[in-house]
Amino acid sequence: MFMRALAVGAVTGALVVGGTAAAYAVTTSTKLSNGTLSFTAQDGSAYGDSSVFYASTAYKKTAGSKVSVRLEMITKDGRFGSSDAYKSVSAGQTVITQWGGVSKSRYASDCKATGSMWATGSIYYTPTVHFC
Repeated sequence: MFMRALAVGAVTGALVVGGTAAAYAVTTSTKLSNGTLSFTAQDGSAYGDSSVFYASTAYKKTAGSKVSVRLEMITKDGRFGSSDAYKSVSAGQTVITQWGGVSKSRYASDCKATGSMWATGSIYYTPTVHFC
């Protein structure tokens, strides 16, 4: 069974340069009793398209019994779930769901997003990131 977040995660960034634009891939995480939930977002300008962003939510399970999780991304104007719904994960495994080319103007005009995970009737969140 999961416990609520033990501490607010750290936010890190990595500079990525593409063409004439530079953009940060911003990662944040939340430590849980049985693993770590992390979220990464990057402005599409790093790949030549400033109208979109790319993101991923990951859960690295470090202890406890096998569980089913649903990884999501939440923005100002949308909630994105994994296309294959729930994924099973055991200690020592990592599950990841990725989103590519998400419209900033339609779903994240404020350039903010949050990772989340549903597991055993509870939901867990990462701190929100500002990716552009």
